[in-house]
Amino acid sequence: MRVPGAMAPPKDIMTNSHAKSILNAMNALRKSNTLCDVTLRVEHKDFPAHRIVLAACSDYFCAMFTSELSEKDKPYVDIQGLTASTMEILLDFVYTETVHVTVENVQELLPAACLLQLKGVKQACCEFLESQLDPSNCLGIRDFAETHNCVDLMQAAEVFSQKHFPEVVQHEEFILLNQEEVEKLIKCDEIQVDSEEPVFEAVINWVKHSKKEREASLPELLQYVRMPLLTPRYITDVIDTEPFIRCSLQCRDLVDEAKKFHLRPELRSQMQGPRTRARLGEACRDPHL
Repeated sequence: MRVPGAMAPPKDIMTNSHAKSILNAMNALRKSNTLCDVTLRVEHKDFPAHRIVLAACSDYFCAMFTSELSEKDKPYVDIQGLTASTMEILLDFVYTETVHVTVENVQELLPAACLLQLKGVKQACCEFLESQLDPSNCLGIRDFAETHNCVDLMQAAEVFSQKHFPEVVQHEEFILLNQEEVEKLIKCDEIQVDSEEPVFEAVINWVKHSKKEREASLPELLQYVRMPLLTPRYITDVIDTEPFIRCSLQCRDLVDEAKKFHLRPELRSQMQGPRTRARLGEACRDPHL
């Protein structure tokens, strides 16, 4: 066969199968404990592996095997902070680029992926948790994401909690929040509600859940409820009859402010502030009706 070299310049040709083929071969070597030069020990279970593969996939292992750490040349390395079953999943990812994330394993898998600095597993866990967001779990997922510095997941959970606020506050995760966390949620402009009623009711229900410990927090929380945006009927028929409100002078002052907003339209321009600013879902409503 004659190749017309003068007519065609040299060309680099990439194949798609080479990397996958190498991974498959290295995984087969690992499974048969061939050419393995380190054993990871987790919960008294041994996992033979190849240092170069671990170091190439994880900054954690790269630092361990290339610095002057005591583990650098040890044949056995003890790994703390994760279970043997989780280590098995992570090693499978290292050698196959595939990870099986489930409802049952994600809460162990994500912290372990952060510990061993396996970015692909961390990303897969975050995407899985984002797909599982629900009014009953979004606040917990937001806190879990914040703990492990998963910024995109944390923001997604926060937006979800704002978008589904009336449903979120019906669940246990909201009731178990501390005062600072409740404050952060109810003062947010981005809460999507048709009226301010579910915000007021959420605060009252949160206080009632543990009234001895929480009753003193009501005046402080109530200042973030935009009562001037409530209807006069709701203010007189619901808020005025609430025992917690009647027992607090500070709460009564906030109710009086809302009544004044409705009774004295000529003063509304002077009363503009955070409590008279419509939230995202209220922007198209007339609060004076």
